Amino acid sequence: MTLHEKVIAETVSTMNAAFAQLNVPLIIRCICRSDIIWQQRRARRNLLQPEKDLLNWQWLFKQYRKNKPWESGIEQMAYVFCLNNPQQERAAFLLKSCRPVTGPVELNSLENFYRKTEGHPLKRNMLYYSLCVMVIYADVLDANKILEKEKIKFIIKDVVNDDVMRFYISSAPLFSVPGKMECESNYFLLHEYMTSKLIN
Repeated sequence: MTLHEKVIAETVSTMNAAFAQLNVPLIIRCICRSDIIWQQRRARRNLLQPEKDLLNWQWLFKQYRKNKPWESGIEQMAYVFCLNNPQQERAAFLLKSCRPVTGPVELNSLENFYRKTEGHPLKRNMLYYSLCVMVIYADVLDANKILEKEKIKFIIKDVVNDDVMRFYISSAPLFSVPGKMECESNYFLLHEYMTSKLIN
């Protein structure tokens, strides 16, 4: 196991401990091949009843698998949020990346497959939990001296449309990047956002 793989494992473990402590019926784990196959089947079904602004996960996973950190200098992570039940029903995907030492930490893609389902634990919480994962990940990177969390940017890339951008910057301490469909923040703001919501 590489150092970065250990960082990912600790990030997942810490986030799952938080879910358990808060009695949130979710778990997070690293995406595996069966998750990608599940999403491809779901995408084929969606062709019959297409929804607007869904992400092209087939293309995203293709790019994810092509990345070679020793060549690109970028580490990537792919997570799946699941219901914490015997079936571990998949609920959302999250794709992140990081450039060690200099940063930034980027949230490249996220999608909640149950965003229209009332009562689902991810409804209206997907952004918050995704940012929590980013903050925890930065904490672990910093503890392992891979980067200094206070000095790097935290960026959400390729926001799908203006409505989503408005939602992001109104819901969290994020600021739009002029001329780009991106928003950014820093460790102090995101850490305060994470802990204040936990206290509430």
